[in-house]
Amino acid sequence: MSINKILDNDIRQLTNMLEEMIRETKVQYAETFQVITKNDIEGSTMIVEHDKIINDKLNEFTSTALWKIAKQQLMAKDLRLAVGGILLAREIEIIADYAKKLCIFFTKFKPTKKYTTSILNLFQLVIDMLDSFSELFINFDTNKIVKVMELESEINKEFDDLYNYLVKALKKAETTEEVTEISEAMKQAKNLERAGDHLLTVQEIVSFIRTGRFEETSEIYENLKTMM
Repeated sequence: MSINKILDNDIRQLTNMLEEMIRETKVQYAETFQVITKNDIEGSTMIVEHDKIINDKLNEFTSTALWKIAKQQLMAKDLRLAVGGILLAREIEIIADYAKKLCIFFTKFKPTKKYTTSILNLFQLVIDMLDSFSELFINFDTNKIVKVMELESEINKEFDDLYNYLVKALKKAETTEEVTEISEAMKQAKNLERAGDHLLTVQEIVSFIRTGRFEETSEIYENLKTMM
C-alpha cells in the first residue's frame, strides 16, 4: 500500500472517530430528554453508563491521534486534524457530560416547579445547536455559522431569564430543601449555557482544522452580517 493511501486511511479514521463521538453525544442528549420528560428513573442509569462510552471514545481518539502523529509525517492540514481533533474531542466530551449531570439532577430532585419548563427549553436549544454540527468536515456552510450564533443568542436569553427567576425563587425559599434544589437548578442552567459556549468552540476548532487559523465565531458572524 502506498504512503498516500496509508495517510488517507489514517485521516479517514480520525474523522470517523470524531463524527462518532458527536453522534453518541446527540444520542445521549436525546435519551436524557426522554428520561426527563417521561420521568424515567431507571433510564437515568443508562445515561450514566452511556456517558462512560463517550469518555472511552475520547481516550481512544486521543491515543490514536497521538500515535498517528508519531507514526506518520502528516501534512499541515492532516496534522491540524490530529491536533485540533484532540481539542475537539475534549469539548464534545464536556458537552455530553452536561446531559448526564442534568439527568442526575432531575432523578434526584424530581422537580415540579415552573422553572423545569425553562430548563427543558434551554436543553432543547442546546440539542438544536448540537444538531447543526452534523458531518462537520463534509458539509461546511457559512449559513451554519449564522444558525449557530442565532441559537447561541437564544440560549443566552433563555438562561438570563431562567437565572433571574431562580435568584428570585431562592430569596423566597423557606426550607433548606428548597434552597438546595434551586441552587442545583442554577448549576444545571449554567451548565447548559456553557454547553452553548463549548459548541461555539467546536465551530472555531473546525475552522482551524480547515484553514489553519483560529477565528472567533462571533467575529465571523459579524463579517457575514455585513455581507447580507
